[in-house]
Amino acid sequence: MHLFRSQSCLHVFTVFFVASLLTCRPAAWAWEAEELAAQLEQTYAAVNSMSFSFSQTTSGPMTGRPKSGKGSGLYARTADKPLMRWNYLTPDRQVVISDGRTISMYFEKLNQMIISEVDEAQTDILFSFFAASEPLDRHFTILPAFLETDISAVEMPEMQSLRLEPLDNNSQIKNIHLWIGESSLIRRIELLDHFDTRTTINLSHIAINPLDTANQQELEALFTFTPPEGTEIIRQ
Repeated sequence: MHLFRSQSCLHVFTVFFVASLLTCRPAAWAWEAEELAAQLEQTYAAVNSMSFSFSQTTSGPMTGRPKSGKGSGLYARTADKPLMRWNYLTPDRQVVISDGRTISMYFEKLNQMIISEVDEAQTDILFSFFAASEPLDRHFTILPAFLETDISAVEMPEMQSLRLEPLDNNSQIKNIHLWIGESSLIRRIELLDHFDTRTTINLSHIAINPLDTANQQELEALFTFTPPEGTEIIRQ
């Protein structure tokens, strides 16, 4: 998921030295990861809409100094398509809206809005977790989390975690770690791409089904953004 432009932008979508330790884990660990994924699918199958706050950090050899941002997000599942909106408040105002087919990205600082089609691989990453329209194992291999990514009990108590590796060899993502908290809700997403860029998104203030997804007028207002007059529109 590309949320920022150029090196000044965060983007969503290191060889782990402890990977060899995983070979010493009993087979039950893999089964527990699959069971956790199944619980996750069951939870999100009942989610028609969601609102949340988020904080995001990106770091890696290609990004220069680590970058961070904060904001709020909305998700809604309609009869014909899923909808997502990310409102970045810091470091600069940005609005990202996608329906799984197209994505529009408004950058206030650049006075630009970029509109582009979303390829199939990006669609899988964007909506697989929330939409729950297909089993996760259709797009990912479900595995136990790498030990390197474990979070201390002080930072995120009572969290469970699992690792997803895309089955599509052309995916921009190397692996994804999910941390699942109370009520089987995703609280943290960590994406590692093939350039070893790591993007971590922490979710908080999660509200389940806050929107009336049958109200088309409300959805259109929430998931449509009209940039200020004079904004440069770039179609890709």
